[in-house]
Order: sequence, then structure tokens, then C-alpha cells
Amino acid sequence: MATVTPVVLRGDEAALYREHHAALRRAVARRVRMSDDLIEDACHTAWMILLRRQPDRRPTLFGWLLTVAVHEAYRLARQRRGELSLDAPAGGDEADVLTVGDVVEAPCVVDETLEARRALRALASLQGKPRRYAVLRAAGFSYAEIEQLTGATYTNVNKHLARASSRLRQLADQAA
Repeated sequence: MATVTPVVLRGDEAALYREHHAALRRAVARRVRMSDDLIEDACHTAWMILLRRQPDRRPTLFGWLLTVAVHEAYRLARQRRGELSLDAPAGGDEADVLTVGDVVEAPCVVDETLEARRALRALASLQGKPRRYAVLRAAGFSYAEIEQLTGATYTNVNKHLARASSRLRQLADQAA
């Protein structure tokens, strides 16, 4: 059974929230161009991650929060687009839920889904560290974050991502 270490708050979280939240919402809105509720959800998730992780980068905290919130906004947008799933069983109650907008957007969803599946198959064909690092990069992690997660150096991360990229290009050339 895994033990859970309690989070020790630093005591400055409320002041940081008051100082940065409005600017964070504006900055995320400028970068992602999504609905206000999605931006608000993404920003609140970033604040929750801050509370859970308590990063040491307090002087550069706004940039950290912005990066986390933008990644979260994109994740939420993908999740919401995926609510019209192609994997749903046919003939159920889904037909009652579909709107005219869903029907018009369905070809785009099909194309995006097929392309995403091709990309996942290509990633799955990679082996070892190139695969691990490519998956982390595809998930939106920066080189620095991959270094931190894996304990590798920037040079090793770059080397393995270059190998993964080369292999993925080879696969794309073979498929064409």
C-alpha cells in the first residue's frame, strides 16, 4: 500500500492567488482562445496542482502557473471534443444527444480521430527511451520537465527525442 505524504503549505498561497489569478486568466485566454468556463477550469486546476506540488520556483511562479494552465486548457478541450466518441456503441441513446452542430463537425472528428490513432500506433512502434521521451513530449511536457521526470540530462533527452523523431519520419515515409 502506497503511503501518502501530506502537503505542507507555505502560507503564501492565498496571497499568490489574489495577486496572480486575474492576470493568469487573461494570459491563458490570450493564448488558447477557448470558452471562459474552460479557461476558468484550467486556471483552477493549475492552482490545485500548485497546492499539491508546492514548486520551489516562487519568483517565477506566474510562468509556471501559465504553462500548467495552458496545458490543462488544451487537455480539457481535447476531452470535451472527445465526448462525441466514435467508440460509443451504435443504436443507443447517443442519437438523442447529438445536435446539428455535432453532425456537421462529425467528419472533422473522424479525420482527427483517425490521424490520432495513426500517431499513437507510430509512437507505440518506438522502443525504450525514445518511446518514453516521445510520449512525454507528445503529452506536452517541456525538455526541462522531461529531464526532471526521468532524471536524464538535456543532452540525453534531446538525443532520444531526435532518434524518436527520425524513426517517426521513416514510418511516415514508408506509409506515404
